[in-house]
Amino acid sequence: MWFPFAGLVPPDVRTAYKRDATAGILGSMMTGLTAPFVGVIARKHLHASALEISLLSMAPMAGHLLSLVWANMMEGRPKMPFAVWPWVIGRSLLVLCIFATESWRLVAIFSAMYFIASIAHPAYTAVMKEIYPDCDRARIMGYARVCTILTYVVVTAVASPLVKGDSYRYVFPFAAVFGVASAFRFARIPTAKVDGVSEVPLHRFVGNGLMILRDDPGFRWFCAGIFVFGFANFLATPIYTIYEVEIGVDTTWAGAYSIVAALTMTVAYFYWGGYTDRRSPQAVIAVQTLCFAAVPLIYCFATKPWMLLPATIVSGIVNAGLELSYLTGVLHFAPEDRVTSYQGIFLSLMGFRGIVAPLIGAALQQSGVLSARTIFAISAATIVSSALVQVAGMRRYGRTSSRAGTAG
Repeated sequence: MWFPFAGLVPPDVRTAYKRDATAGILGSMMTGLTAPFVGVIARKHLHASALEISLLSMAPMAGHLLSLVWANMMEGRPKMPFAVWPWVIGRSLLVLCIFATESWRLVAIFSAMYFIASIAHPAYTAVMKEIYPDCDRARIMGYARVCTILTYVVVTAVASPLVKGDSYRYVFPFAAVFGVASAFRFARIPTAKVDGVSEVPLHRFVGNGLMILRDDPGFRWFCAGIFVFGFANFLATPIYTIYEVEIGVDTTWAGAYSIVAALTMTVAYFYWGGYTDRRSPQAVIAVQTLCFAAVPLIYCFATKPWMLLPATIVSGIVNAGLELSYLTGVLHFAPEDRVTSYQGIFLSLMGFRGIVAPLIGAALQQSGVLSARTIFAISAATIVSSALVQVAGMRRYGRTSSRAGTAG
């Protein structure tokens, strides 16, 4: 049976690709029905506070902070269940949106969903490592993402006029059906590898994970650059939503932004997939983060909803590349038997920045210490500095890694 881009995928991984892409399509149906609208609904219709908006940004990162714990649980065990069941449980919570008549309830439901679903990330990385060959991984994942994003565009366009008033209380629970179906479809990808040592105590596993940053300087610089970039981005993230509402953005505009960003991501995936496979992850991410600095700068000068369209285009292009670069970057440094450890320490660092930065941004905005435009300017300047950190690490350590020893 014909499937998009399947003919461009090596025959031995074609079945895995089809199931991965189908799971992505179903997941994007859930995302398209929810993600573009939840922040605007929380702020504009339910009058969520700056702190509540920041919680929506923090929740996925809070789960990442415990990634070494999740990774330790997965060691020596099949990884697929650790990807599937957090998705099933987390996405099922959207059914509770029928009761979300106050901002704190809506924020709590989505925060819990994001937190629980984030448990799947280390296992998902290990599955991607197993099912796709190193030389073609980013390209094949790019094909799957194109299928996902095109679905997201269609669903968002359909949902945008439907999510009005309190209709989200029925649309969001409906979206949960697709999210759960996505997880079960992903579970059908054939996997067999069981790596790591299940007997390693948590404290020793965490200690060995932290030693990766000491023993693998290339990976340390790689993480440092991404940490700085993410901190700068998350500093401004809750302020973006608040500022958008202030200049007149509603659910229609929010849907339009998501569609424009998704369409640009679709085109960008074709470029970034091959580009990422051919070059060092440090170089790729340096280029991507430098381009992303334009996003907060555009917000600095925007006074009407339409003026944010260039920012959505830039973010769509760059985010497509960053998604591939982060995963392939970790796999570039990680030895075969330490993928979950590397991903665990990487996500833990990302989780810390994702918790602290939105709180700082929200506190600065709500207290009036800094204006929204000042926060955007600081974010842009810090993002530029993150690209310099990535370049410094690349020049010092090149494409090599010390490959920290195997945890025992």
